[in-house]
Amino acid sequence: MDKLKKTVKESLENFDKAIPDDLVRKQLEMEGVDLNEQSLSQDKFIKQLTFRLKSKSNVLKNDSMLDKASNYFKDALTKGLDRPIAYMNNLIQTNQLQTQFSRLEKMSEEQIKDIIKDQNLIEILEMLEKESEGQ
Repeated sequence: MDKLKKTVKESLENFDKAIPDDLVRKQLEMEGVDLNEQSLSQDKFIKQLTFRLKSKSNVLKNDSMLDKASNYFKDALTKGLDRPIAYMNNLIQTNQLQTQFSRLEKMSEEQIKDIIKDQNLIEILEMLEKESEGQ
């Protein structure tokens, strides 16, 4: 990304040196281009692009946290740690999930993700990390 920024910056600087801004503006105005409207359109496009980039970043971050939490729960279930198991049972009851999840130790990672995906993942990760440090 830094290389792209550098290339764009250098290209703009070279363009500015070759053709002065005021000459470009005059030519565009003679062609009937509304520079204020173009500027607003560019600003809108930049905001949309920024929003999409942040959204994609958040999706990736949330997926990573969900994977980490589900792995902690799976490990906690195999080790028989009481607190995470109790927390998982509470989530199942809170979410009113069907009894298909009644055997926690046989749950797949995807089933664990289904249970915890709408929860506060940061809170869950902190609780599980504290539990694993207490071992």
